[in-house]
Amino acid sequence: MIKNIVFDIGSVIAYFDEDEVVKKYSEDKNVQNFLKENVIYSPEWVKYGLIDLGYVSLEDMGHIICDRTDHIYDEFVMDLCVNHVNFIDVQDNVLDLIKRLRNNGYKVYLLSNTNERAMAKHNEKHLEDLVDGAVLSYQVHSVKPHMTIYKELLNKYNLNPSESIFLDDRKANVDAANKLGIIGINVKPNSYEDIIDSLKKYNINVD
Repeated sequence: MIKNIVFDIGSVIAYFDEDEVVKKYSEDKNVQNFLKENVIYSPEWVKYGLIDLGYVSLEDMGHIICDRTDHIYDEFVMDLCVNHVNFIDVQDNVLDLIKRLRNNGYKVYLLSNTNERAMAKHNEKHLEDLVDGAVLSYQVHSVKPHMTIYKELLNKYNLNPSESIFLDDRKANVDAANKLGIIGINVKPNSYEDIIDSLKKYNINVD
């Protein structure tokens, strides 16, 4: 019997349209591609998870990227690193779903790679107030798909893995959850409909 629903935040609860974001900085496709490759998909951010691990600030990451890219577009890089959180849009329909799930007797948790400023943006809509608990990468200094962060969630809230569903848009993160006995579901990015359909497959009451 499923008792717990665990949500990733990025591209599940919160929407970030990278293509639209980089267009705000320049109409030049080369600049747009540069920003996506060297900031949004940068090794500092994605591969090593520096800001999500909570070890460096957004400003520090910007300076690291500027150094690595020979200071080609420093102004754009620094602005995007520091101010990307302003382009995050927490989806009201998913927040409403969380409220319904809790009203229907499920416990709801967050398990996310994120940073302090991003969470402040999410909490403008009181995200953490709506759930029963959260394990956030920058607080525990561990990121998905490393097992440590999943075990932190299970231990902190005494969750039975087989009674827990985990929704994430990245397959590697879902695969890691499955290895621990959690029911991982790889949902389509930014798709409320897929979240609903996925939960219904496990007979979760979403109404």
